[in-house]
Amino acid sequence: MMMRITRGLQEWRLEYYRPKFQYDYEQQWHKIHDVNFGFPEPVHVERYMFRETHKAFQLMPRLADRSVVIRPVDPIYIPAGQRGTLYISTPLWISGFVQAQKEPLFDIPVILPKDTWFGPDHRTGEMCYATSVDGRTELNLLRPRAFRAVTPIDFHNVSSHQLRFDRMNVPVPALPLFYSESTGRLWTSQIKVVYEGNDRPARVRIENRTPPLAGEVIYVHPPRSPGGALFNMFDSFF
Repeated sequence: MMMRITRGLQEWRLEYYRPKFQYDYEQQWHKIHDVNFGFPEPVHVERYMFRETHKAFQLMPRLADRSVVIRPVDPIYIPAGQRGTLYISTPLWISGFVQAQKEPLFDIPVILPKDTWFGPDHRTGEMCYATSVDGRTELNLLRPRAFRAVTPIDFHNVSSHQLRFDRMNVPVPALPLFYSESTGRLWTSQIKVVYEGNDRPARVRIENRTPPLAGEVIYVHPPRSPGGALFNMFDSFF
């Protein structure tokens, strides 16, 4: 994606070009120093009017504005009585903030994910984003990606039978975003999932503390849609 932000006396102007095909493995970004550089077509333009503009403009990463359905490359099983942590990553958005404005002027995905419907039928459920992930049980095996944030999901199967899942609905809008300089990654809070059997919903809790392996972190953004600490989301999580 190419982006240009231009300041006028009474307006900010955003131009961006998104190629038809984007790939999750894209990592690099750089400044375009030529102010007359011509973007490929089609160019998307947005203008924001002010009585007077100020010099400061801040670009910030954010988490997605909908839940993200992740699909591990290979199905994952948790035997009865076992627990473990899976490290996954979800796509990032980029937002533009100016002085004295609480809400961003724009809020767009760096790499546009696909839409997907998640629910038991076409009437019950929610519109989400979809992404495939290499979920890892060891953090050092999860490849760092510049435009994705890491979420640790701690699973505890307290039922009497093995649990299989091949996709999960991660409540990304309910998660805060952090940056860890020591790991060079953006992180969210850890999610804890307790599975007690098919006859009752899984218990899903968003932990208040930052993930231990993140080390010292800088708080980047609060959750987009703060919710309660405990969710009963069997139908909307697995």
